[in-house]
Amino acid sequence: MIHLEPPFTVTLALAAHRQAERLRQQHTASPKAKQVYLNALAVYAVSFYLECLEFQTDSSNFNDHWLMDSASLKVQTCGTLECRPVLPNETEIRIPPDVWSDRIGYVAVQLDESLRKASILGFVPTTTAERVALSELRSLTELLTHLRQLQQTASAPVNLGEWLRNVADASWQAIGEFFDPILNPAQPAFDFRGALSVYAGESNTPIIRRGKVLTLKTESSTIPVSLLVGLLPVSDQEIEIWVQVKAAEHPHLPPALKLLVLDEAGAEVMYAQARSTEAMQLQFTAEAGEQFEVQLVLDDCSITETFIVSRWV
Repeated sequence: MIHLEPPFTVTLALAAHRQAERLRQQHTASPKAKQVYLNALAVYAVSFYLECLEFQTDSSNFNDHWLMDSASLKVQTCGTLECRPVLPNETEIRIPPDVWSDRIGYVAVQLDESLRKASILGFVPTTTAERVALSELRSLTELLTHLRQLQQTASAPVNLGEWLRNVADASWQAIGEFFDPILNPAQPAFDFRGALSVYAGESNTPIIRRGKVLTLKTESSTIPVSLLVGLLPVSDQEIEIWVQVKAAEHPHLPPALKLLVLDEAGAEVMYAQARSTEAMQLQFTAEAGEQFEVQLVLDDCSITETFIVSRWV
C-alpha cells in the first residue's frame, strides 16, 4: 500500500485508556467490550490530532452510542466524523451500516499491538460499503481541506422564532415569492399545505413557508435543489416543522440523495432517501430553545443548515 504522506502518530495517554476502560466495563459480552475499547482509543487519537490543528471537538456524544458499534466525534462547525480503529496487519476498515448516513467522513486509525500508539492513516468522505480498503483512503491533507470547506459553508443558526415574527434572512424567501410555479393549485408540488390543513382551521396563526436553493456539487455533476421549510405553532412552546427537498431543475431528485435531521449533538433523529422521487419530506415537532440541523448528503457532497427555535411569544 502506498501512502501519499506519512500518517500522524498519537501516543495513547493514560487518560485515553481510562476513558476506554470506563466504557468497556458497561459490557459483559467480550467481543462487544473489546470493540468499544478500541473505538474509544480511535476517537481519542482523532480528537487529539484535530485539536492540534485548532479544530474544536466534542466526543461526549460517543458516550450515548455505546450500545451500537459507533465511534463518533463531533467537529464544531463541521459535523460528525466516524473514527474507525484498524488493527495491525489489517488492510481495510470496517464501517457498520448504522453510521453510513449522518457522518461527514470516516477516519482510519491504526492501533499498534501494545495499544500505546495510534496512527491516523486517512479518510473517506462517504461510504455505502461495510469494508473499505486502506488503499482507497484519501490523505490527511484532503481531510483538512474537507473540514475547512465545511467550516466555510457553515452559517449562523437560522432563527425560526424570528420567522414567526415575520423576520428572516434574505436568502430564505417566502414561498409565495420564491416558488410561485410550484404553488400552482393544479400541481401542488410543495406538500406543506395539505399536511398543515388539519391545523389551519384550528389556529389563527398563519402558516410560515420559506425556501432557498442549494447546490450539490459532486465529482461528476452540479445539482440544484430546493430546500423548503414550513412552520406552524401548536402551542406557545411547540411548533410543527416540515422540511422538504424538491428537484429544482430536473424532474426527479438524484436517487442517492439523503435528507437527515440531526439533534444538537449531531446524532441522527430522522432520515429519508430520494430514490428518484420528485420530493422528499420529514415532519417533526420542536420546542422553544431547541436546536437542530438539516443535512443533505449526495456522494462526497454534504450541505448542512442549522436551525434554532427561539421563543416567539
